This record gives sequence, C-alpha cells and structure tokens, in this order.
Amino acid sequence: MIALMSKTARFLWGLAGLVLVASVAWGLYRHLPQDVGAAVQQGRLYLGAAVTPLFLMSAGLALVLGLGASAASKLSSRAPPPLAKRPALSPLEVVNEDVAIAVREMLVELGQYLRGVASQPEPDIILFMDTLMDGAIRLGASDVHIHPLEAGTRIAFRVHGVLEEVLTIPREVHPRLINRIKVLGKLTLYKLDKPQDGHFPFATQEGPADIRISILPTNHGEAVALRIARSGVRLPQLTALGFPPALHEKYRQLLGLPQGVIFVAGATGSGKTTSLYASLGYIKESRGALTRIASIEDPVEFDVPLFAQTQVNSEQGFTFAQGLRSVLRQDPNVIMVGEIRDPETARTAIQAGLSGHLILTTIHANSAAGVFNRLIEMGVEPFLLASATVATLSQRLVRALCPHCRTPSPISPEEVARLDAAGIASGTFYGPVGCERCGGSGYLGRTAIYEMLTVSPALRDGISEKLPSPRLHEIAKSEGMVPLLAAGVERARAGATTLREVFRVVGGGA
Repeated sequence: MIALMSKTARFLWGLAGLVLVASVAWGLYRHLPQDVGAAVQQGRLYLGAAVTPLFLMSAGLALVLGLGASAASKLSSRAPPPLAKRPALSPLEVVNEDVAIAVREMLVELGQYLRGVASQPEPDIILFMDTLMDGAIRLGASDVHIHPLEAGTRIAFRVHGVLEEVLTIPREVHPRLINRIKVLGKLTLYKLDKPQDGHFPFATQEGPADIRISILPTNHGEAVALRIARSGVRLPQLTALGFPPALHEKYRQLLGLPQGVIFVAGATGSGKTTSLYASLGYIKESRGALTRIASIEDPVEFDVPLFAQTQVNSEQGFTFAQGLRSVLRQDPNVIMVGEIRDPETARTAIQAGLSGHLILTTIHANSAAGVFNRLIEMGVEPFLLASATVATLSQRLVRALCPHCRTPSPISPEEVARLDAAGIASGTFYGPVGCERCGGSGYLGRTAIYEMLTVSPALRDGISEKLPSPRLHEIAKSEGMVPLLAAGVERARAGATTLREVFRVVGGGA
C-alpha cells in the first residue's frame, strides 16, 4: 500500500511541476516581445496561478499520505513479526538429535506466525498460503494436510514420515483457504461435493517444487492433501542411516556387486526411500562417472541430478513394468524400481537382475525372509528368484530416547515374558523422562533397526524348494543374521530407544 501511494505521489508531483514550468514559459513567451517589465509582471501572475493549485494539491496529497501511513502502521502493528529464516532441512534427512530440535523449533515459530496471520480481521490468505508452503518445504515435509473439523481446521505436516500438527485455524477461514488452493491448481471453485485433483508450481529459495493437490469432500468441508515434489534435494550419507558397523560393511560390499536384486522391505514410513536414495548416492560416489544409474518411480518425489529418473503414469498405460523394460534399453548399470506392485514388474526386475544389472527396489513384506514367499505368491518362479536375489533388507523406525534425560527403567513382567519367548536375555533398559531439550516428551528424533538376509547356497536351495518364511528365517539366523527384534533389543539396551518402542514396531517374534 505504501509503495503504491509513493508511486502516485511521485506522479502527481511531477505533473504539478510540468504545469508550473509550462505556465511560466507560456507567459514569458507571450509578453516578452512587447514589454519586458509587463512580461515579468505577467509571469509573476502566471507563477502565482500555477503555484496556488500546486500548493493545494500538495496539502491534499500530504493529508492522504499521512492517513495512509497511519492506517498502514496500525495494520502492521496487528500483523505478526517477520518469520525468522532458518537453514532448510532435506526431506531425506536422517532424523538425529539436532534435526529433531530444529524441526520442533521451526514448527513452533511457523505455527505462531500463521496463527497471527489467521487471527486478523481480514486475513491475508495469499500470505498465509505462501508462508505455509514455504515453511513446509523448509521443514522438509513431504505432505501438507488440511483437515476440517467441527471446532476448526487442523493443518499438519508429514515430516520424515511423522505427522506433525502446525496449528488450528478458525472455521470461517477454511473456505477462503480452499478457494486459494483451487485457484492455484486451476480447479473448479463451486464444485464442493466431488473430489478434485490438480497441481501447481511453487518457487522457493531452496528451488522449485511441484505441489500435487488432492481435495476430498467430508462432513465438515473439503479436506486437502498437498504432496510436495522437490528438486535439488540433498542425498543422505550411507553412514548416517544407523547401520551397525558389521552390517554397514556387508551392505557396502553388496552395493559393489555388478548384478543382482536387493529388496528393501518395510511398512509405509519406515525409511525405505531414504535407504534407497542413500544407497544410490553411495554407488555414484564409489563408482564415479563410469556408472549409469536410472530410476522408475511413482511419483518422482525428489529431483536428484545424479541419475536419470522416470515417472510412471498408470492412467496413460505407462506402468512400472513398461518403464523398466524401456529403461533397460538405455543400458544402465544400476536401476532403482520404486516398488514391486504386480507380477509383471516383479518378473521384469528379476530378469534384469540376471542379465547384468544391479536392481534396488522396495516391497511390502513383514521380514527379510518374508520377501521370497511374497514374490512367489505374485507368480515369480522360485528358481529365478533364488538366482537373482543377492540380499533382502528389512527395516523399521523407532523413536529415539532423549540422551539428556533418559534414565534406567525396570521392565514389566510382560516384557520379560516376551524376551524369554524370543530367547533374548533381559538386562538394563532405559525409559523416557522429559526435559527442555526434548520438549518434555522424553524422545528426540528417530533411529532405525535393520535385519539383512544375504542369500547363501543353503537359502538359495530353500527358496527354490518353496520353504515357508519361518524356515528361511531360521536358516538365515543360523548363518549369522540378526533378526529385527534382537537388533531392536540391542539398541534399547544401549539406551537409543525403549523396549516398548521396539515391541511396538517389531512385535514379539524372533
């Protein structure tokens, strides 16, 4: 507003100056040839005639500027203070103590700022939306959820797989915010009873992003999920994933193999994508420019300049299997397949692993041994699966104890019984307390637990014979595999997490 008024003032002052100069010049021109004295006197009259309206105009303009500045100062006094700029976090960041503290502080600051914007008599929805998306990207969020409730609209980010609430805005602001999203995505404003999908670009200091919109009607209004697809994302280091030293060295050796298939198993939000990207980054760093890496993803969430990325499009008939066949004709050395979802993709990936390519992919399975029967159920031939697979990696994420306030804690009789059933000895474990560093929760960040099954001749024979998953699990244990539960208990014994957290994400199986 101030900038607009200053432009108007400059224009009016310039116009008044032109009128003054033209009036004086015209008076001198008309009367100078007849009588110099009369011309001068006439010029004074013209000067007076020009200055008088100029003076009145200046007084009126000063009054308008003063009132505008007063109104602007009142408006700025109601507006929240500027949001402090912090270093942006990567959506693939490994959530250690420092990252967890930074996320909590940024969430608090962003929530306070947006609450101040939304509480104004006439909220600036454009400012609110821009700040919301900029904050989500700076936090490394993968999704923004706008969920209308009876008491208000809750806004939350999914940050590193965990849903974090940002703030709750009044119900009357909700329709304006949804309309702003629809305008950005070029969606129909009046369509309130049907789902809508779209996208819009969003530019930040961290680079451009593509925001994918999903709008769903609910009983309290339209709910919105915004998926953030980023570019220029920093890849995590393989050393930061939390592998035990022996497992880390073995996994590095597997990533150096020229061919085969490595499956990463786990539930949604268990960090599979982070592990795959870190693995590709290590391969690129260790092998150099002589290795060509390609990926087939749905969707391409992070634009990484280190390798070629292809996005499948099921609506156009471009599936994972078709994409994988097309990528194979590009002669890559390493291929990442986002997920094995169907028999065709599974068989194509297995064939690629047998024909001189290293394939990294994910699959939904309960354990490292459970991957094989899951693929056999999809129709993959057991002998081909046994020949192509070099390893399966199963992983989970658990909340990490705050190292500043954790304390030794006795375990319950139920937990003792579950340890005994798994053949694991009891010992000293730790529990949460809560302090200023962890915000009173007792937890700070997350840590990963892994089990890795390397396919040996004995396991290869078992897979070919279609042995059940528990039997394959026992063979792998006898050859040195540390199961998820045992790996989690060791992390709990070291004070990295609690025994309850391990049981929550792994269960009681061995």
